[in-house]
Amino acid sequence: MVRLVGTLDRQTAGAVREDLLTCLADRAEPVAVDVSAVRIADIVAVRVASDVAATVEHWPAGGFVITAPPAGTGRLWSATGVTVVAGQRVAGYELVPASPSGGTLPDGEATSAPLGLDLLPVAGAARRARELVTDGCARWDVPHLTGPACVAITEMVNNVVVHAGTAMSVRVAYRNGTLRLSVRDGSADLPRLRGPVPPTALGGRGMLLVDAVARRWGGTPISGGKLTWATIEATDDRRGGV
Repeated sequence: MVRLVGTLDRQTAGAVREDLLTCLADRAEPVAVDVSAVRIADIVAVRVASDVAATVEHWPAGGFVITAPPAGTGRLWSATGVTVVAGQRVAGYELVPASPSGGTLPDGEATSAPLGLDLLPVAGAARRARELVTDGCARWDVPHLTGPACVAITEMVNNVVVHAGTAMSVRVAYRNGTLRLSVRDGSADLPRLRGPVPPTALGGRGMLLVDAVARRWGGTPISGGKLTWATIEATDDRRGGV
C-alpha cells in the first residue's frame, strides 16, 4: 500500500510520477495507491495515473490500483483507465500472488509470484541473473523462453557491469504468456541501439542482442538512475526496441 498525501496539481504530478515509478521498480507485486488524503487542484494532473500505468505496462511490476478516492473524485480517477476501488481495503482483489503457481490481478489477469535479485557490478553477475531467469522459467513451466531470456538478461546486466558500474536489482515475472525482465541501476544513461558493429569488435552488441530476442524493450529514468526492461514472447515475431 502506498498513501499519497497533499495537493495534486501540475507541479506536484511530476514528483508523484517519480515516486510511483520508483516504488513499482522495487516491487514486482501489484500496489494499492491510497488517494484518500489527496486534494485535486488541477484535474489535468490526475492523468499522472494513466502515464504511470502506461510506463510500467511491460515491466515485471504488477501494476497498481487506486483506492479510497475522496467523495466526488472517483470518476476523475476512473477516467485515467486505472482500476479504482472505493474503500481503503482492497476487498475482492488478490494483490499479492499467494504462491509461485500464480494469482489474479484486479482485472482478472493471470500472474505469478515474481523473482528478484540484488547484484554488484562484478564478474559473475550475469551468471547469477541467468540462474534466476532459468529458475523462473522452470517454475512457470515455460522452458522454451529460457534461451532468449538468458540472452537478454545477460546483456542487460553486462551493460551495468561495463558502463554503469553500480549496484543493480534484477526482477523477473511471468504474466499472460509474457516473460518480463528488468534491471535497475544507478546510472542515468539510457540504453540505445548503436550503429553497425565491425565483426572484429569485442563489444558494442549488447542492445542489438536484446533487440533480436525481445518483443519489446526500453529504458525509463527513475529516481537515482534508470530501469531497463524487456519482454520475451517466443510465439511473437513482432520484435523491436521502443
